[in-house]
Amino acid sequence: METLTFTRKEMSRLLSTLGQDSKISPLSVIQEIWRSRHLQDMAQGNSMSAFISTSLPPVIEKMIKSQTAPAFSLHEIVALGAQIEYTQFSVTSVQNWVKRDFKSFIGPPEAGKKYSLQQVSLFFIIEDLRSTLHYDEIRKLFQFLFQPMSEQEKTCVSPLNFYNAYADLFEKLDDRYRNYKGSQTDLVYKWDRMLSELAEEYVASLPERDVNSNEILQNALHVALISVHTSCFQVLSRRYVNGMMFLHNLDK
Repeated sequence: METLTFTRKEMSRLLSTLGQDSKISPLSVIQEIWRSRHLQDMAQGNSMSAFISTSLPPVIEKMIKSQTAPAFSLHEIVALGAQIEYTQFSVTSVQNWVKRDFKSFIGPPEAGKKYSLQQVSLFFIIEDLRSTLHYDEIRKLFQFLFQPMSEQEKTCVSPLNFYNAYADLFEKLDDRYRNYKGSQTDLVYKWDRMLSELAEEYVASLPERDVNSNEILQNALHVALISVHTSCFQVLSRRYVNGMMFLHNLDK
């Protein structure tokens, strides 16, 4: 069975459709993502056999069938997060985040016994950031991003909007890398400059905000992009090690 995986940008689009104000249905986004992976099957008239061969977790099936915006249990959040490429979600980790590590940020379930879109976004952000940051560092970053400094101030950004932002910027990196005009040839410097430029351009495109909020958001996006890249390489490394172990003495 084929597993339908999502890029972070695709997952952020799917989450956005679950909001009550969205004019796009979750089904249409899932259809578009599935279609993009099966153009040849569709051209050959094999759409049904290709779909039947696709493994979808129950949480995705619920989105396909439901006309209402769903809320999510912890197990559904883990199942949904596991569909994102280069992630390593576990129920145990997520339970610890809720009970201890990020309790003050996630809070209790906002939709009965289930979690809201903003809370789901927080889980996905934590999963990405933990590839480069300790939990204490993530908490400090969240204080800047998601907690107002005073009753008169607003939060810098919502979790869903932050996830949408760095998921979108991450997919722009390939084109930026190919077209980068900087004079430095050092790979790390080159990547760092590109990430900084992308984050700066994104923040500049937003409605007018105070300088401090812009700086916080720009630096946080920079960190998130580094973390996503690190996650990808970590998962790839594990796959190679697993491949070595599996293939060792296979022909004997």
